[in-house]
Amino acid sequence: MSFNGMWILCTLVLFAQLSRALGAFGDDISQDNEDNRFAVMGQVTKDIFDVQSGNVTLQLNVQDTTGTMEFWLLDFQEYRFNLDALPVDEVTGNLLKDRTSACSNVYEDADWDTFFNDSYIQDKGDSSLTSKNLFTTIKRGDIDTDGIMRNDKIIFQGDMATFANCKDSNDEEYVWEMTAITSDEIEYRTKLYATNIRPKDPEDPTGGVSFVQSHIELIWRISRSVLAKFLISSTALIKPVLEFARVSAVYDEQNRVVPTQSALHIRFRTIVDANDQMVNYENNSITYLPENVNHALNTIVYQPVGILDEAPACDFVLDEGTRTQMQCQQAWEFKMILDIDTSTQVDNRVPIDASGTFEFLYMAYRCGLENNTLNVSSCIAMSVDPAKISALITIQTTVFVQDEEEDQVIIILHSLTGASNEDLSYGTGSRGVAHKEYVDLRVKFSPAFLRKDYDLFLLLFMVCKGQEYASHQYLQGCLQAPSEDRYVAHYDATFNFIPRITDDNGTVVILNAYNTTHVENDVQQPLHIQEYLREESGETLAIPVHRSTFYNLALSAESDVYTITVVYRLIDTQGRKRRAALPHMQDIILAKSVVGRAGVGRTTGTIITRHARDVVDSVQASHSNRIPFLSLGCPEEATHVQEELDCKCPAGMVYSSNSFNCEALSLNEDVKEVKEDDQVNDLKETAHAQCIACPISLILLANSLLFLLLKDY
Repeated sequence: MSFNGMWILCTLVLFAQLSRALGAFGDDISQDNEDNRFAVMGQVTKDIFDVQSGNVTLQLNVQDTTGTMEFWLLDFQEYRFNLDALPVDEVTGNLLKDRTSACSNVYEDADWDTFFNDSYIQDKGDSSLTSKNLFTTIKRGDIDTDGIMRNDKIIFQGDMATFANCKDSNDEEYVWEMTAITSDEIEYRTKLYATNIRPKDPEDPTGGVSFVQSHIELIWRISRSVLAKFLISSTALIKPVLEFARVSAVYDEQNRVVPTQSALHIRFRTIVDANDQMVNYENNSITYLPENVNHALNTIVYQPVGILDEAPACDFVLDEGTRTQMQCQQAWEFKMILDIDTSTQVDNRVPIDASGTFEFLYMAYRCGLENNTLNVSSCIAMSVDPAKISALITIQTTVFVQDEEEDQVIIILHSLTGASNEDLSYGTGSRGVAHKEYVDLRVKFSPAFLRKDYDLFLLLFMVCKGQEYASHQYLQGCLQAPSEDRYVAHYDATFNFIPRITDDNGTVVILNAYNTTHVENDVQQPLHIQEYLREESGETLAIPVHRSTFYNLALSAESDVYTITVVYRLIDTQGRKRRAALPHMQDIILAKSVVGRAGVGRTTGTIITRHARDVVDSVQASHSNRIPFLSLGCPEEATHVQEELDCKCPAGMVYSSNSFNCEALSLNEDVKEVKEDDQVNDLKETAHAQCIACPISLILLANSLLFLLLKDY
């Protein structure tokens, strides 16, 4: 035989041996058996993982193979968490509940012939499952039409605290692990392991078992934003102007996040009428009046000292109103920790507001002015009682619960503000948005751990009339509104939006696609500003935001709820060269981790990673949000002009960009208007005079010529 022939023969023999040695999923996984015991096997899938009114529902569909000796173990630790205490004892073959975690589905000890029996799973309620802490219902299901699988249900219904308190079988580690933390977002993950266990020898309890294990990764994400609803003073002598309000996480002594608390940082300016006036904070005068008794002011981390000599120095700024005098402006900062408990109100993906009013007391002083500096030693109080500055602050909490494969990018409202930085978000008692008012919209995106790798890129900004376009019945938002009830402030040439929803069966449904052809003929009112901000005024932002400033136009004369529809795409941050790193859990076991096939004693197993997608897979898609706000329409005296989307004031009045009302023309505006009218009239009269002057001059010229001719006679 030639060398080539021998080489081919050896290759074929080697291939045949390898084919016997290697097995695909479903083949025999034991090292001492010849049957294919996992050739037919169901799976465990998540039907529901949701939270409504603070109540969590986790429903799992467990496919039991009819006529087969098997048991599905559901636990938050691996089957081989402790090699010295496996759930199925290798000596007796019994199933032992204490070798699983307190939140597993093993609620009793059972012998070999019991738990492997096809009739073992029966309907059970909460009272029968009290030996374990999580699952509240077991429902024996119906057999599929093909007679192969039966679909059982294992369900937990209860509060999140119950789920959060689950620990491993050693009662040492919580199964929920904090995997990501930023100033505004906390993320927890846990792995629910689904292990199918089958006997190697159906007749021998001491013969050992084989298992196939996979897992579902569950995510619990808490996102918080702060909205400053109003900032007012009890006296006209002091005008407060908000600069910012920010939230951040609170940590305990072990450097663990406290999810029921939030740190709040507020900074505002006070402005007084004259350049010889200033204010000072009354020491320890801050009070907090929560709308919900479950919320409270826990700790004041920082406040001004309340001593006049140490009050912030005046920044003298020209009065924006009169433009004739200087005013003293002072900056004030407060840092506090609040107790925020929204656990009983939480709905999945629905923002929950925790509102309260902060009150600060200030005393106004008149002081001697020397070289543009106030002499504090000469200050005299301008009143007996201090003035009160009130700030209504809302901390908005949104909870997202899903499994890893459902996780996706979410656009979240950060702030919606108008003139004087007033909050204009809907449903909070805000004054509403006026016609021709500049409005600043800021949004952030979640998960927060992606922000270091991605920026937001604006594809579409639309405004339409109707609150319904912010509801779940109109997932495309203003794109579904009639063209006469909307206008476009921005659309990018690459705009393409394919809305996706997940129906009640967990199936992703793709809705109608939209692109530039759907908006290019709409009324255009370009954005004033649009940018992605990682820093502002020289200060790095703890929460990067996308900012869009639009010029609100009245779509009708009447006050109505409008909807903003925005669509974004995530783009790589400058200089990014790697794939975003996902948060991951640390697998906690007492012995070496099982990867692939392994055998210890009488137990052999296979670990399957059935991961299909994660949140990074959703990055390339476009993401939207629908944000309602109250639009005030036109002033009472004005007439709405639909063709121009404008409010026309009566003769002798003009629309004011300061008061957002029709106001009488001032003298300067009268003179300007008269001059403009005179210029127009002069042009008309000059042209008319020139036309009249032409025939008159011709007549005079003819008469002159006639006189000269007749003179000779």
